[in-house]
Amino acid sequence: MAMVAAIRNGIKSLVLVITFATIVPMPTVGSVDDPAFRRSMAFFPVVGLILGFLLSGSMWLGARFLPRFAAALMSLTLYVLITGALHLDGLADTFDALASRKPARDALAVMKDSRIGTMGAAAVMLVLMGKVTAFSYLPINAWGVWVVVPALARTSVIWLMAGVPAARPQGIGALYAGRLSKWTVIGATAVGLLAALVLLSWQQALVLLSLSAAVTALWAVLIRRRFGGASGDTYGALLEIVEWVGFLALTGGLGYGR
Repeated sequence: MAMVAAIRNGIKSLVLVITFATIVPMPTVGSVDDPAFRRSMAFFPVVGLILGFLLSGSMWLGARFLPRFAAALMSLTLYVLITGALHLDGLADTFDALASRKPARDALAVMKDSRIGTMGAAAVMLVLMGKVTAFSYLPINAWGVWVVVPALARTSVIWLMAGVPAARPQGIGALYAGRLSKWTVIGATAVGLLAALVLLSWQQALVLLSLSAAVTALWAVLIRRRFGGASGDTYGALLEIVEWVGFLALTGGLGYGR
């Protein structure tokens, strides 16, 4: 019975996090409390794996009928649509707040403003340009890269949630920041780590794991100094940045893009 309950809770957590992170219709799971949402984050990197397989398949199919750049643009469009551009929205809001040069409280107010500013628009444009460029260069048959980068980006968000307090007393940051159990963090880390070690060469795995950890650490320092902590927008921004860095890093090294 205990195993059945554990499997049922695992499925419920996976459904919750897919509902949270994508626009894919999922069955209802009944009443959900805050601890259930926090437990579901152990499966956040799994969502990255699923989306990565979809991205890889889209590139493979698109390249059979379209030029590489057109296939890359089509695949990136599909990827953005499935995630509801949620993380891009966080990227734009965060960089507008970073560029505001206002005190932390006022900068957080800028972050909550639904309007997009110059810096936010520039950040989104550069990230999308970087990804479509990387997609155009990465070999289609190297599907491990397409899968692992999205998984590690979401693992990085879990690390940020575990290590940085919330910037404000309400919202997504307050729900997750510093409130994930050690088993949730360990589980999410294990998914990202195993995916990298199993699906990539050791050189590729080392590069992506090192970059993900370094970017997360630098981002943690920046947002703590600038905003006093993390918010839902800063989580989305980190995810986009880690993906951008990860995909681009492999286009010029380890035999890719040459």
